[in-house]
Amino acid sequence: MLTAVTQWTHWTRFKNLMLVMFGAWLGFFFVTHAFMKTLNKIVVPVLDLPLGSYMPVQAAMIVFTVMLFWFARVTR
Repeated sequence: MLTAVTQWTHWTRFKNLMLVMFGAWLGFFFVTHAFMKTLNKIVVPVLDLPLGSYMPVQAAMIVFTVMLFWFARVTR
């Protein structure tokens, strides 16, 4: 059984990790969308999509997966 101090410490670390991950997620989207107009001038040849639309979608899946594994490792 965990003591109240241990539970409070665990919750504080968990909350701080969630805030860091949320900040990283927001930062990622602000950076990718800041360059969206510039990237839209480039077209992906096979899909005929602007790179500004294609890259954030692909990168979002990669960043989400990496953050998910990182979160699981840290909270273990």
